[in-house]
Amino acid sequence: MTMNSGSGQGLVEVALVLPVMLLLLAGCYVCCRATFLHSTAESAAQTEAIRAGRQLPGIEGKMTGGILPQGHGVIIRPESSGNAGKLSIPVPSLAGRTKGIVEIREEREGIAGFPYFPPLQVSRLSETSVDCWEKKSGSGKKIRYFITGYVATGILH
Repeated sequence: MTMNSGSGQGLVEVALVLPVMLLLLAGCYVCCRATFLHSTAESAAQTEAIRAGRQLPGIEGKMTGGILPQGHGVIIRPESSGNAGKLSIPVPSLAGRTKGIVEIREEREGIAGFPYFPPLQVSRLSETSVDCWEKKSGSGKKIRYFITGYVATGILH
């Protein structure tokens, strides 16, 4: 019976490389998950700003369920402010500034002897000017008056 001097070398290499590979995979997962939540929060903030600016019905419940399971740890809210500022005369102010705010807090549980992972916290704010040309909105009334006056002036000439 002959003993091969390299028979345990493969086992030692696996024992040394496997933990490093597992750490790299875990790091890739955490990095990709954080990137995904950041981009999802940005998209949800923009959607909420447009939805609130156009005075559409709320869909926050559906969006929170799509970001995290059962929507736990997700807060989506709009915030409106005054007009965006007046454009040059005779064009009226057409839009108000609207903000969509998304806050995500994802708790992480201990895995494989690591009892504490810091929670992932994402907060995104998207601010936009939204034109709402519906009859009941202030900007819609202003633009309709402006266009009616412009057309009437053109007809008189």
